Formats: sequence, C-alpha cells, structure tokens
Amino acid sequence: MRIFSVFILTVFFTLVHASAIVGSVEQLKGSVKVKSEGSIKKSKIKAGFEIKAGDLIITSKRAAAKIRLSDGSQVVLDESSTIHFSSVKSAEQNGGKIFYKISSRDAKNSLKIKTPFAIIGIKGTTFIVNATKDASVSLKEGLIGVASVKEEFELYRKEVKKQFEDFMAEQQAAYEEYKQVQRPGFVEKTKAFDLVARKTISFDGNKVSEEDWTQEDEDEFRYFEELMNSMK
Repeated sequence: MRIFSVFILTVFFTLVHASAIVGSVEQLKGSVKVKSEGSIKKSKIKAGFEIKAGDLIITSKRAAAKIRLSDGSQVVLDESSTIHFSSVKSAEQNGGKIFYKISSRDAKNSLKIKTPFAIIGIKGTTFIVNATKDASVSLKEGLIGVASVKEEFELYRKEVKKQFEDFMAEQQAAYEEYKQVQRPGFVEKTKAFDLVARKTISFDGNKVSEEDWTQEDEDEFRYFEELMNSMK
C-alpha cells in the first residue's frame, strides 16, 4: 500500500511538473514546430501557443519565433534553431542562434541555459547564444556566469592576450618557451567564470577566447531587433 502511495505521488508530481507553463509563442514567421515531452511527433504551431515544461521549440529554415516567458522575459529564435524548456528555470539550446532578454531575477529563480559547450547562468541580462559550429556568447547588458559542461576551460582574457600577442610579434621563435613560463598570465584554467557586459566569448573545444565589443556585435543585436519588428 505504501509503495502504491509513493508511486501515485511520483506520478502526480511528474504531471504537475510537465504541465508547468513556461510562456507562450508571442509572434512567429515561417514554419515553427513543437515536440512535447513523451511525444515523437512534431506539430506546427501558431502565435499564442502556450509552452509547457518539456516542450521543444524548433524553427525551420527562413523561420523565426518570439517567445515571452511567464516573467515577461523575451527569447527570440533565429532560423534553424532549437530550445528545449525542461522547466521554468532551465532550458537547453542545442542548435542555432537565439537572442535572450531576461528580466531581473534573484539567485533562487535564476535561469540556466545549457548548450553543448557551456552552462550559462542568468539573473537578468541581454545576450545572444550562437550554438552553431562557430560557438559564441555575446553579452550586451548585465552579467552572466559561464560553467563548463566537461573539463576545465582554458580562458584567454582579451587584455592579457594582447600583451602576449605583442610579445610574439617581437619574438616569435621564443613562443613555446614563453607560453610555458608565462601561461598563468594569459591563460586561466577554470571550470566557471563571469562574463561582463559588452564582451564576447568564442569556444573551440575547451579553449575560450574573450574579446572586446565590436561593430559586428552591434550589428548582430540590431539584426534581432529588426527580426522582432518583422514579426509584428
């Protein structure tokens, strides 16, 4: 009897979790589909579709979708992108390019985005995650935490990397020796770090390079703003 009661409670809490409302598809263009938890079928959706925990949202080629989360945050999927909302506090982006504008949250309710190359912790900020072969994260506002999904990162900070590159230009032949001696100065071995506003990081395996904000970054955010306007 006790085992049966535990089973019933487990099923009940599973159903409650699965039915939790994450947000809704506010606007879209082109073919946008959903694959619900426990289903093998992908169904085409329309604006106003209610997203539940467990839903996988997929945009096809030349498609886009604007999602408004339950707290008012905005998530915009570019073409050929996917996001899986495992709960109201966590999501997984395994492909494509997605713009996030997350409302301010406390530590208890922070949002985590898992990608193939890192786990991104968010309390309130505006950023873009590129989960294509040119993996990167560009942060316009706020602060995000970046944690490794595997081994430690080799983090190359922009300011110290420049010093190293200048040295290499003057003394290329001494590169390997300098790298071994000075490694702590320009490479940081870490499982997690913070990314500050107006910085971009790119991923190549466990190597992470931090760069200053560029016009290309500005253009990227302008692209998503125009994309949102085109769906109105």
